[in-house]
Amino acid sequence: MKKVTVVLPTYNEKANIVNTVRKVFEQEKALPGWEIKIIVADDIRSTDGTETVVRELMKKNEKIHLIKVDPGLGVGLIKGHQYALENLHPDILAQLDADGQVVPDVLVRLVKTIEEGYSLAIGSRFVSGGQNQLSFARRVFTYGASSFCRFLIGPWDIKEVTNSARAFTPELFKKINLARLPWKETTFIIQPAFLHEAVLAGAKYKEVPLIFKNRLEGYSKNKVFNYTYDVVTYGIDALLNKLGVKVRFFYITRRAKTLVKFGLVGFVGTMVDFFFYKILINILALNPATAKGFSTEMAIINNFILNNYWTFRYRKTKTNIWQKFGIFNVVSLGGLIIAVLIVKFLHMTYGDGFINLFGRPVAYNNFYFFATIPPVMLWNFTINHFITWRREEN
Repeated sequence: MKKVTVVLPTYNEKANIVNTVRKVFEQEKALPGWEIKIIVADDIRSTDGTETVVRELMKKNEKIHLIKVDPGLGVGLIKGHQYALENLHPDILAQLDADGQVVPDVLVRLVKTIEEGYSLAIGSRFVSGGQNQLSFARRVFTYGASSFCRFLIGPWDIKEVTNSARAFTPELFKKINLARLPWKETTFIIQPAFLHEAVLAGAKYKEVPLIFKNRLEGYSKNKVFNYTYDVVTYGIDALLNKLGVKVRFFYITRRAKTLVKFGLVGFVGTMVDFFFYKILINILALNPATAKGFSTEMAIINNFILNNYWTFRYRKTKTNIWQKFGIFNVVSLGGLIIAVLIVKFLHMTYGDGFINLFGRPVAYNNFYFFATIPPVMLWNFTINHFITWRREEN
């Protein structure tokens, strides 16, 4: 009898795992001559008792296997397939989500596609017979992510790149360049990245329909900004490699994500700052240095709120919000002093003149303002990263 192993990566899936395992095994009825074995790859961070539930299932069914893996969807999938190859010797490697969003009957179509001679079968919401039952907003997000990856990375004829429902031959898996695949990163980018590497490895692929539903229980671990950021940066990374530019762009930008978010907050704060800066100069007739002092204070409050509830949202610190606000103000005061000194120096050096750009006069004070941005951002990020929102162990 031939074997297909199904990897189910889990992270706090106690509420879903029993039903998912049961429904996967039910597919054996439609796969005569095939035996299904399941590998549950449970994230070591799972705290809801998923492991305990799976171990109870293992006592009743020897075809269920459990491995504990480091954080990350990619780690769960790759380690699960490696375990299957080393211990179970399957004819087909398959994977599904454990959260109940993908109807497991897609496994039958995936296996039959491999039997037809394809080396990679892809479950898809976007082919005839597929259904996407998510909310309108999530459907738009999914379609946008898929379209971006198809346009930037290719190939265009693969319509579904963002879910895990796939099957492939062991031979194809062994050809995947794991050194280039970002499977150890704690990100959902593993799905489009794996497809990209599979195509580069010479996969003969076909999409089959699946039904994708809202989660049965629990909550989605995907985060819109993080995933969008990873899709864009991985897409650029893949494009650069295709053009022969061997730069670890995705790896570098992943580690600069906090800085990027801080920079985006800084951009918004700069707009707030500049808005009040010009009002104070043009309407209240304050001199540039004084106006810069007041306008920066307006931006400080804006930036603290955005950084606390977005940039450093997941940082575990021992300081309460008022302590952080106080420290942030002191740090920002340092940035303010730097900015005021820069504007004062430039104003004393170059005065209140104008320069003609594209036929329009532009005041020198505009350039004074923007000259403060790089040094102030460097100061603010460095101090806030290591002091205000310093990560601390409990």
